Amino acid sequence: MVVLCYRGVGDIIPFVENLHRIMSKFRFSWEIILVANYWPGQEDITAETAGKLAATLPNVSCIALPKQGGMGWDARTGLNVCKGKYIGFIDGDGQFPVEAVFSCFAKISNDDFELVKTYRVARGDGFYRALISTVYNFVFRILFPEYRGYGDVNSKPKIMKREVYLRMDLQSDDWFFDAEIVLNCLAMNLRIYEIPIHFHSLDHRKSFVRFTAIFEFVRHLFNYRFGPRYRRHNQV
Repeated sequence: MVVLCYRGVGDIIPFVENLHRIMSKFRFSWEIILVANYWPGQEDITAETAGKLAATLPNVSCIALPKQGGMGWDARTGLNVCKGKYIGFIDGDGQFPVEAVFSCFAKISNDDFELVKTYRVARGDGFYRALISTVYNFVFRILFPEYRGYGDVNSKPKIMKREVYLRMDLQSDDWFFDAEIVLNCLAMNLRIYEIPIHFHSLDHRKSFVRFTAIFEFVRHLFNYRFGPRYRRHNQV
């Protein structure tokens, strides 16, 4: 399980400790990979904090590299070193409930799905974040009608079979990475299952997702939908 820790020094300790307790109940081999990549020159002790957690908790490792991209680049640096049959990723700020990792894994390991993810049925993160998500998901369903019937494309955790991940064509270094995962599964006609969750508030810092992100999201959607990758993926 990859935990995205970017600038999450105030959140990752309780989140990772809770996740570790949950995964310690699994009766098979497992690992937690903390991705604490950083922009050089910024004051950020997240990498140091993540490193201490990895040194303290069994089956926990840490990646802390100078960043070459945003969330998508961070996620790939973690997922690319995962060795398990099932791999996944989640934000480490505690907004997604840690228990959802157990729920998603239980579903994908017991049923014939290639990707299991969550969708947010209640949100505690404020009006503008909810608005961004609503507009983005609306546009996503219009451009990709094969996704109708599903919920929230950006929600996490996302857990998938590692063999499926290795077949994916993932290029995004930013927030579009979540959508790329889903779009690759749709193009390969893979089975997706979604689990409802409550999304928690983030009280002690501002969200990294700005209102202008909606324009970035929509631009990526249009570029993908009317670009060569969509045509190539849907010819498979």
